[in-house]
Amino acid sequence: PIPRTDALPPADRLAVSKVVIASKVGWRNLAEAMRRALSAYHRANPLRQGMPRGELKSRLQLETGLFNKSIEQAQQEGLVQATETAVWLSDHRPRFTPAQQQAMDALLKRFARQPYAPPSAKESLAALGGDEELLNAMLEGGKLLRLSPDVLFLPETFAQFVDWLKTHISRHGSTTVAEVRDAFQTSRKYALALLEYTDSVGITRRVGDERVLR
Repeated sequence: PIPRTDALPPADRLAVSKVVIASKVGWRNLAEAMRRALSAYHRANPLRQGMPRGELKSRLQLETGLFNKSIEQAQQEGLVQATETAVWLSDHRPRFTPAQQQAMDALLKRFARQPYAPPSAKESLAALGGDEELLNAMLEGGKLLRLSPDVLFLPETFAQFVDWLKTHISRHGSTTVAEVRDAFQTSRKYALALLEYTDSVGITRRVGDERVLR
């Protein structure tokens, strides 16, 4: 953990938060421990974007507030990148074999050909040779977006849908599963998954059989 002290000369102090003063030496030691932990994780899990935050926090033995501030400091210094769920070294990129890359590219083409009737999660997994790590890598890397356990979409397709949805509801006051189904010539399964996902992320809310903007 970062040593806390008020006795250090100002030149040797590093403010990690408003209430934590760390020595620069202590911070360098923590940053190096963070780098080693992440580097080892990347070597062991080459397809994954990052290490779960909880796992890294446990490795570093930091309480939650100090851990979060330490991640922010590491991001500011360009050591790591992070999301709400994962942390990774800034220079880390998932490493795919040529065969894995070819399988991913072929699958993405299938999604692009039928953006509103895409392969199911089960079909996508089969297209990747049953490699769950590879499918997870596509989801973590933002190549695919999971709307429900069995419904995946291209992120750009979902973004286009949200643009349409906001415009449509602004003009008409609401929309329904049937309207989405007909507008995109898709099935009820996909129309429902799209609207349930927009509900879950706070774009819409359900009122009876209709959706309105939040």
